[in-house]
Amino acid sequence: MYQQASAFAAKAHQMQRRKITGEPYFSHPRNVANLLRKAGFREEVVAAGFLHDVVEDTPVTLDEIRALFGNDVAKLVESHTEDKSQTWEERKSHTIDAVRTGTLEEKAIIVADKLDNLQSIKYALSSEGNKVWGYFKRGYELQKWYNEGIVSNMYEGLRDEEIPAYFKEYERLCRWIFRK
Repeated sequence: MYQQASAFAAKAHQMQRRKITGEPYFSHPRNVANLLRKAGFREEVVAAGFLHDVVEDTPVTLDEIRALFGNDVAKLVESHTEDKSQTWEERKSHTIDAVRTGTLEEKAIIVADKLDNLQSIKYALSSEGNKVWGYFKRGYELQKWYNEGIVSNMYEGLRDEEIPAYFKEYERLCRWIFRK
């Protein structure tokens, strides 16, 4: 399933580029899936990590995901897919709520996604400085609100022993980037 999800996501995102680095977009879902795999999540969660943006950002549907990867993977992808008919603030509030109320696996995908995004921001800050915030529809203050909202809700309902190490890495990176 790992190879199938990787190949499917690579094809779905083949014409897309990361907004900050300009690298092929597929590097992002690959990084998310690798974080999940290294943390020991089951293959369905890793597959959902590869596929987490395909429904939101490409013509692929949840029905296609369900048919190819099963209901479990489709549900995980669906839990992470934003409703683009909503405003940015509504979508991000929904994600903050989802990370507060979600299962460990749902939270794991969200935090892995946000960690990889912040790692790209950190890289860009080192070369471009605060100009990096111009790449976003919402600038520094709202990015800070969003990421700090994820951090303050991601541990909700989890026992210490089940928290993946990369959650702490995300928290530290969030503090470093938004230290102002």
